[in-house]
Amino acid sequence: MITPMKKVTIICLDSDKQASLERLREMGILHITPLKNPTGSSLNAVRNDLLRVQKALESIPDVKKAVPLEDSLTGEGVVEEVQRLLEVRKNAEDAHAEAEANLSRYGVFGNLDPKSVKSLEERGIFVRLYATARGIPLETEDEKAVICPFAENADGLCYAVLNQGAEPAKVKTPATRIPIPAQSVEYYRQERSGSLAELDKVEKRFQELSAEKGKVKKCLAETTDAYALETASAGMLSSEMLAAVQGFCPAPRVAELSAAAKAAGWGLRVEDPSEEDNVPTLLSYNKLSRPMQFLYDIIGISPGYHEVDVSSVFLCFFSIFFAMIVGDMAYGLLFLAIALIVRKKKPNANSAGFHFIYLMSGMTIFWGLINASFLGLSPELASWTRYLDLTNYAWLPEPLQNAMLWIRTAAPSDPAKFAAYHSWVSGISFFPESFVPLEAGESQMQHIQFFCFCIAVVHLSIAHLWNIAVRIKRKDSTFLAQVGWLLCCWCMFCLANNMVLGMQMPGFVMPMFIVAAVLLVLFSVPPSRLKQDWISIPMLVLNIVNSFTDVISYIRLFAVGMSGAAIAEAFNGMLSPLFGSAIGIAGAALILLFVHGLNIALAIMGVAVHAVRLNTLEFSNGLDLQWSGYAFAPFSKSKN
Repeated sequence: MITPMKKVTIICLDSDKQASLERLREMGILHITPLKNPTGSSLNAVRNDLLRVQKALESIPDVKKAVPLEDSLTGEGVVEEVQRLLEVRKNAEDAHAEAEANLSRYGVFGNLDPKSVKSLEERGIFVRLYATARGIPLETEDEKAVICPFAENADGLCYAVLNQGAEPAKVKTPATRIPIPAQSVEYYRQERSGSLAELDKVEKRFQELSAEKGKVKKCLAETTDAYALETASAGMLSSEMLAAVQGFCPAPRVAELSAAAKAAGWGLRVEDPSEEDNVPTLLSYNKLSRPMQFLYDIIGISPGYHEVDVSSVFLCFFSIFFAMIVGDMAYGLLFLAIALIVRKKKPNANSAGFHFIYLMSGMTIFWGLINASFLGLSPELASWTRYLDLTNYAWLPEPLQNAMLWIRTAAPSDPAKFAAYHSWVSGISFFPESFVPLEAGESQMQHIQFFCFCIAVVHLSIAHLWNIAVRIKRKDSTFLAQVGWLLCCWCMFCLANNMVLGMQMPGFVMPMFIVAAVLLVLFSVPPSRLKQDWISIPMLVLNIVNSFTDVISYIRLFAVGMSGAAIAEAFNGMLSPLFGSAIGIAGAALILLFVHGLNIALAIMGVAVHAVRLNTLEFSNGLDLQWSGYAFAPFSKSKN
């Protein structure tokens, strides 16, 4: 549930501003909102210090078996050392880049040295460097000039022209003059070698400092706390005598704040937040909904303070969607085994994530049992999979067996079992004849498609019913429009069954749709806002179409789930001829390992896209849930 908040304003003496903030930080119950834009030289200095420590922490590599330093440094000492190393590395990288650039240009000229060139010029011998396009030889006007060809570089084919006289020889061929380098080629080679050695030395020192990374993390926490404290101080209103800080406090903890205010001599004002206030959201979870905390953190969403908390419904349907998309009992067992192993190795880790994986794994195993799905294997390929099919056990009641067989994509292949199943399906008059399989093993995809539409109408109906209850509580007349959307949702459910599955439309659908349309036209916009929001009434046509697409959208559960099963079954069938020999089995096992790994990856991607979408888009649209919230972040120390 969403924890109720109180808007709190605290007034203290300006001279006690810092002490008051430190007391509030120790309590850790107030989400501070600045009363003015936090600025100032002190804040800039602390921000720069924070960036400096963050940069140092990012620069230190993670080494599993780091050896502690003999000369132990403080956290600040490590930061300063990292800053020095970063500067040395930057200079070495610049020197290396410069040396590489000069070597790539002048390296073709051998041991070229500008001092030798200058010495020759003093004796009347000129040396000039040129480059021409490939295939074009260099020619000079001075026939006595010596032309020395060299290799090609980025400038083109390189030449050195030597001549004796009063001036350098002129060239007749179109050519680019290459300036004499500032240093010798040997110098640049030594510079490159030296910069590489310096970089290697810096890297080794970084490896050594990795043992001190914990100290830098502690230093970062302290710097972060200092920055948060300075930000809170800069965001307070203050005068010569008084200072004020404002924020939001969970209603159950206001008594603690009142006691602290009385003890510290603060002025305290507590009020209910208004609709205009941007209130942070603090979600409280029970044992059943706690796994939802993990999912919210991964997705990065939160309901707004003035919205509703749908954690329980979200988690319930998400687990169903997860199971249908992943679909395989073996995958569920794998997820469960990994979670149990990691949990054993990390007993102090947050339990919400593990509970989430336990739930998802359990639902996947359950769905796999219903569908007798285990790595896409069939009894024809692996006879032992018969023991995984619950419908083969006599202790399971026959109606339950038939219900499990009905939800599968194919009728039972066993003739005796099919006869009993066919008789049971034929007795359900609600479905058209196309829903009754005529032969053992016949495809019955429409059954699972209908099941998806049923999930859709139940899921969306919960959203509309919840919306109706919320609007009635707020005494909002538009709750009747939500009744219209609820009726429209069921009409679209019947229409989807008719268009996709060929089911006959019940006679009550058209009258129900007319009632829904009337309610939507009359009550979608409150009379007081009719002039401003009249455009919403013509837009109802598009919204009704969207209602139909919302229902149809749930068929993605069938499509994505079936794709994974189809891939596994197809590869099992293709590789079955290899099962006759040890080498064939080994080769098939390697291929299937890759295939199932890919299948799991695609299933997780499908969950991330489709299962999340059905809750955060289709369901949330029906509830008018915008996920506009941001998390409650109390002013406290990082270590807390």
